[in-house]
Amino acid sequence: MRLFLAPNGFTGRQVEQAMQCFHLLSESGHTCAVSAGDSLRLFGGESGAAFAPGECDLIVSLGGDGSVLRAAQLALAWNKPLLGINSGRLGWLCAMDFDEIRQFDTTLAHCELSQGKLLAFTYGGEVFRAVNDVVIGKRNFGGTVDLDVAVDEGGPARLRGDGLIIATPTGSTAYNLSAGGPLLDTGLGAVLLTPICPHGSFSRCVAVRDDRTIQVTVRNDHAGLYADGRYVGDLDGTLSVHLAQKPLLIYTRKERKADASLWGMTEMEHGR
Repeated sequence: MRLFLAPNGFTGRQVEQAMQCFHLLSESGHTCAVSAGDSLRLFGGESGAAFAPGECDLIVSLGGDGSVLRAAQLALAWNKPLLGINSGRLGWLCAMDFDEIRQFDTTLAHCELSQGKLLAFTYGGEVFRAVNDVVIGKRNFGGTVDLDVAVDEGGPARLRGDGLIIATPTGSTAYNLSAGGPLLDTGLGAVLLTPICPHGSFSRCVAVRDDRTIQVTVRNDHAGLYADGRYVGDLDGTLSVHLAQKPLLIYTRKERKADASLWGMTEMEHGR
């Protein structure tokens, strides 16, 4: 199998783990490659950049959930399936643990390829997709944002506070949970609208069907727009967020999938 690795390599330990992962997978009979930048960082040259992402069978992220979110954009761009190997902290989105790399094929046989629902929006003429959430938030610590939030063609609700999280069921375990939103089973066809430190009547999370379009209008000055924690740009008008037509093909662990989100808080509290 041709594997394109997307490692998290910002520290010495992460670089060492990435090199170990590359060699272990290669020794087990797989053909591995990384980007030219990662090859330079890991091997001091281009020896690891044997092929491009579009030529692989599977994209493999190494790190935590942040690594999976970054690799998801690569997988979507090249229409490739994604598997996360957890060498970070939570690894909520990962199907495999670092100590299972030596049994990669056996472990992969116990995984299933799922279709992860995504949020999508257009900004600056470019389409962005988010696995976890889209956030419209204040740009400075001391300020607030005034937002009008509407579902489809319905009348808007006024939200004043630090911002709004629009989260998928997968993303319900992330920023949404920290902001007091509920955990959702990943199989539910819903999107969460969770206010961040609200000042007015829109003070509770609202769940809507995922076939609805969420319209968010910034009423004062401008807000920051983020997709999966990545800053997209400033927003000073109206943003339409909807379910993406194209899902993310991502491997999940069969024995971990059942009721995972329902028990996610307990697992996270124990530092899984």
